[in-house]
Amino acid sequence: MRYLDDLALGIDFPCGGFTLSREEIIAFAEKYDPQPFHLDEAAARQSYFQGLCASGLHTQGAAIGLMVRAIADVAVVAGYALHEARFYEPVRPDRRYEVVARWTEASPSPRDAGRGRAVMTGEALRDGVVVMRFGVTYVVQRRPG
Repeated sequence: MRYLDDLALGIDFPCGGFTLSREEIIAFAEKYDPQPFHLDEAAARQSYFQGLCASGLHTQGAAIGLMVRAIADVAVVAGYALHEARFYEPVRPDRRYEVVARWTEASPSPRDAGRGRAVMTGEALRDGVVVMRFGVTYVVQRRPG
């Protein structure tokens, strides 16, 4: 198990990749983000995006899921905050996106000596180009004893 005190700041680590199918994009949009460019290919072609694309919420969920799996050995107590997500390119159906993350901050809690907060920044990339950037703050246990 890794603790707050063990986190290496500023070092990129791969989290794996994701691909969202046309069916997954539409199903997510129907339930959570029913905008035409997420639901209908013909309408999407006429939109700013010029084709069907995944919801930013869907993309962020896929990326954070990979990130959480990549830090399964960290003593995370809970999520504390989601930071601003930025979407630079649309996420298209059936294309693979790789997720890379890094710890950027770690600080002990002033009120609880047994834990602290750690900030992680993540990116989703396609062919080396950043298509989305986002951040998460976690509450993390400190090393016992």
